[in-house]
Amino acid sequence: MRKFEFVKDVSERFSGKAYLYRVDPPVEYFVDGETIKLTPYVCASATSVPLLGPQVFIFPANENGELLDWGEIGGRKGTLDIDKVMREWAGR
Repeated sequence: MRKFEFVKDVSERFSGKAYLYRVDPPVEYFVDGETIKLTPYVCASATSVPLLGPQVFIFPANENGELLDWGEIGGRKGTLDIDKVMREWAGR
């Protein structure tokens, strides 16, 4: 089970609502499609995507809430509930 802690609201950087979380253990993400790196931060963004509807996306981030990669490391379609999606994702 992954632990996560809310750090701050970073919605000004996104379309919709977005929160920065510190996670433990750190998450893996790809830098160039081959190189794997770790980060102890993720950004969860909730937005309504045209033609697809509401979605929450989870991206690797740095301590300032800047995305390290646009490749999603988690998320869920059909909801804008970031807290619920984070709890589900952390339970994996």
